[in-house]
Amino acid sequence: MASHNNLHSQRAWARLAGLMYWVVLVVDLTGMNLRPSNLHSSLMLSGSLFTVLLALGLYYAVRPVQAMLALTALACRLTEAGLGVVSCVAGFPSVHPRLANSSLGSTLLQLASWGDSTNFAAFIFAVGSTIFFALFLKARSIPRIIAIWGLFSSVLALSACLAHLVWPAFPSMTMWAWMPMLLAETSTGLWLLIKSVKVASPGGTERT
Repeated sequence: MASHNNLHSQRAWARLAGLMYWVVLVVDLTGMNLRPSNLHSSLMLSGSLFTVLLALGLYYAVRPVQAMLALTALACRLTEAGLGVVSCVAGFPSVHPRLANSSLGSTLLQLASWGDSTNFAAFIFAVGSTIFFALFLKARSIPRIIAIWGLFSSVLALSACLAHLVWPAFPSMTMWAWMPMLLAETSTGLWLLIKSVKVASPGGTERT
C-alpha cells in the first residue's frame, strides 16, 4: 500500500512541476514586459516563489533515480529562487530603508546590487536544470527526445554562463543560448502536466 502511495505521490509532484514550469514562465515574461513598475517587482517576486514549488516538484519526481543528485539539483534551484527573492524584495522602496538599518539587511542589499547576480543565478539555474534533465533521461520517465533536448538546452545555457565567467564581455543571457531552454521547459511542462512521469510499479510493470 505504501509503495502505491509513493507512486501516486511521485506522479502528483511531477504534475505540480509541469504546472509550475508554465506558471513561472508566464509570470516572469509578464513581469519583464512591465519593467519598471511595482507590478514588475511583485510579479518577479512571485516567479521566484513559484520556482520553489517547481524545484520541489522536480526533486520528488526524480528522487527515486538518484537521491543525492536530485538533492543537489534542488539546492541549485532553491539558491536561484533565493537570489531572485532577495533581489526583488530589496527593490521595494518601503523595504530598502529597513534593510539598510541592519547588518544582515546591508549584506542582502549588497547581494541584490551585485552586478553579476543575474548571471550567477542563471548559472545556478543551468546547473540544476542539467541535473534534473539528466535524471529524467536516465529514468526514461519522460519521452527520450524531450529529456535529450532539455539536457542539450541546459548544457548550452550553462556553457554561455561559463563563457561569461571566463570572458566577461561574452553575453551570458544571449538569445541563442536561452531560446532552446524555452522550448525545453514548455514541452517538459506540458508533458508532465498531462502525462506526468512513467514509474515502475512494485510488480515491475511500468505505469504511465
